[in-house]
Amino acid sequence: MALSNLGGTNLTYLSVSDGNLVRQHKTANDRTTERVTKTGKLVFEERFRDLTGLITNINTRENDYGKQWQLTFKDGEDTYIVSMPYSSRYASSFLKALPNINIEQALRFMPWAMKDKNDVSKTVTGVTMYQDDTKIAPAYTKDAPNGLPQMEKIKVKGKEQWDDSAMMEFLEQTALKIFAKHNDNDLVLDEESPF
Repeated sequence: MALSNLGGTNLTYLSVSDGNLVRQHKTANDRTTERVTKTGKLVFEERFRDLTGLITNINTRENDYGKQWQLTFKDGEDTYIVSMPYSSRYASSFLKALPNINIEQALRFMPWAMKDKNDVSKTVTGVTMYQDDTKIAPAYTKDAPNGLPQMEKIKVKGKEQWDDSAMMEFLEQTALKIFAKHNDNDLVLDEESPF
């Protein structure tokens, strides 16, 4: 970031949406596009392909959109808070690879979205990460779950659906243990945060 705030940290809030990192602005500018949300609100968004920095913290936070993961990245004087839905393919793909990340090294964090090759009406999403130009492989896979609970089919109001509660709880506990030693306690979230 080219500008420095007086006496503070250069803090940027991003969300993960449609295979991109998204920064919301209060007003339109030459880098933003307009979008109307599901609730009918007009928003101005700037989109980015990826983010590279040291990941220094992970936690969860409740907001108007439900429970969210918040990842803190640092790059020099700049700090980025990346939010993504708690129970999402973005979150699970990130968390499944987290044990294989060296949190002492810069990480390239790249969300993606593509059409499902078996059903083009569906979109498949996730996060790919790189360190030293090497793609980070997941520590938990379908063939080698390494203790990760699998999703379960449950009935809700007479309809069957997949439940990832046990899986996400396991991944949350694993993530919190990894970052317990690296908590970034001096970062205070701004009450003006859109997340």
